Amino acid sequence: MSVLITGSSGYIGTELCRRYSAVDNPPEIIGIDLAPPREEFPNLTYYQLDCNGDLSPVFQRHSIDTIIHLVYVLNMIHDSERMYKINVGSMENILKFADENGVARIVVTSSATAYGAHPDNPSLLTENDPLRGNYDYQYAFDKTIVEERLNSFASENPEVDIVIARPAIISGVHIGNFISRYIDKPLVPLVKDSDTEMQFLHEEDAADALYTLAFQAPAGIYNLGPPDTIHPEKAVRMLGGRPLGIRPGLLRFMTAMAWTLRLKFLAEAPASMIHFIQYPWVADGSKIEELTDFRYRYSSEDAIREFAESQK
Repeated sequence: MSVLITGSSGYIGTELCRRYSAVDNPPEIIGIDLAPPREEFPNLTYYQLDCNGDLSPVFQRHSIDTIIHLVYVLNMIHDSERMYKINVGSMENILKFADENGVARIVVTSSATAYGAHPDNPSLLTENDPLRGNYDYQYAFDKTIVEERLNSFASENPEVDIVIARPAIISGVHIGNFISRYIDKPLVPLVKDSDTEMQFLHEEDAADALYTLAFQAPAGIYNLGPPDTIHPEKAVRMLGGRPLGIRPGLLRFMTAMAWTLRLKFLAEAPASMIHFIQYPWVADGSKIEELTDFRYRYSSEDAIREFAESQK
């Protein structure tokens, strides 16, 4: 087997390389990233390429069976066109080369944010619930577009296995995203009197789940998230901070001003991020355990605790 991993030099990409290298008869791994690999693996061939560019040399030199596409803008930027090009354009480019070269299986990381954060969301979102990614929150909305492209590709290429992962917020020792950093401040503004819980996926569970999805899971969509949740106030206190309850409208105004003025120490995302603190979007992550050998080893609280320890 030959596996292409885009974004292979990131933490999750590196962990996937490690898992593939540790098995008996390890497969050939082809890594694409703009950054060099963090580690050397004997079965890894690395290409320093942009996933929006010409990837024909990679496909000409290797007979690729499986693609794991990890490239996405994790931390929000002000250049929406550039963000869209990386998020959606890279996916479309990968699909073009996959189609031309007979790739049998494509695994893509979407996000539970694609469901959108809405007051009428069910207590647990299943893979059958519609995607309603908030249009004013580009990170989530681009994920819905990525999935639309994948669904169109799947309908036109039924012989290709398409596997979509929708993880909760990934956190841990090595991963700190803008949501984790938002709650890791001495004083953290939160929505006043909100009872919305948050769901965090431990980085080790994220890597294990993607590895399992790539080689074992039937084609389809899989939420990734432990069964427990944690209230933002508790998460803030675990990180040593103090939660500050603010009315939703005022909190959105404050966040919008900080984002517009590029005050990164106050806000790393637009005001639409506040939806994901105010409204529920917890995913039912049980399907992967029902259909594969994967089992969650960490809780949401574990993920926050280890992130907190890494910040000391």
